[in-house]
Amino acid sequence: MEVRVGRRADAALGGARSATLVTAWNPLSRRMADGWNQRMQRNLAARLGRFRTRPAEGRLGAWHEAHLLVAGDPRAVLRLARRFRQRAVVILHKAAPARLMLLAY
Repeated sequence: MEVRVGRRADAALGGARSATLVTAWNPLSRRMADGWNQRMQRNLAARLGRFRTRPAEGRLGAWHEAHLLVAGDPRAVLRLARRFRQRAVVILHKAAPARLMLLAY
């Protein structure tokens, strides 16, 4: 399933009313080594243990990052995204276009 900002992605929700695409890769948009990114992604997944998650991937040209699609209320995911120094997440709500949310620091 492909999710694009500005387009509805109800099928990606898997029955949930909302979900968030989040990653721990490349904090503050600074490219990090793959081993470091994978370790941080495992740490993020461990902190999301109580949530229903699915693996995902973000791509733009040659740039790619592993993501997690996290079902449920985005607020807890936003706190973790800030803790993992992410600049943005993508939020999905049923019957609404996916939106990019920039995170303030």
